[in-house]
Amino acid sequence: MQTLPSVPILLEKLQDFATAVATSLQEPEVDWGWRPAPQEWSLTEVACHLRDVEGEVHQIRFRTVLEKENAFLAGVSSNEWADLRQYQTQDGVSALHAFLQARTDTLALLKPLTASDWQRKGSHSYLGPTSMHELLTLVVKHDQIHWEQIMMLRRKDAPKAVSDLM
Repeated sequence: MQTLPSVPILLEKLQDFATAVATSLQEPEVDWGWRPAPQEWSLTEVACHLRDVEGEVHQIRFRTVLEKENAFLAGVSSNEWADLRQYQTQDGVSALHAFLQARTDTLALLKPLTASDWQRKGSHSYLGPTSMHELLTLVVKHDQIHWEQIMMLRRKDAPKAVSDLM
């Protein structure tokens, strides 16, 4: 992997994403069910995805590497969960609140870690040896992708750059 942003900057980005999403989606005119096309996700589906990935992928990977050096980190096809778990039929506001709580829990887990903790590695099924620092970078990149998706869905037009708000 290329040179990574510092851990404090990445942790700040994790918090900034949660704050930006909460702010953007608290407005009363949010259309939680609108999809730009039948095969594309709505805000409800994005909120459910964020909730589930935070708790079932990100947190588990971080805890696994902290508990066991070189632990195996399975790849996950979380996009399939939208249909399997019927995200579109769920309550988007509840999913958002659950994501925000999960993100708070993730930050509570990560903030006290030491420099040596951030160098611990797991063996990712797709990426090979991957440090905690690299995992954190992947979470931030995942957030950026979904921020652009949220902005597109909120404005019902072209995506806005994540750097404009975060």
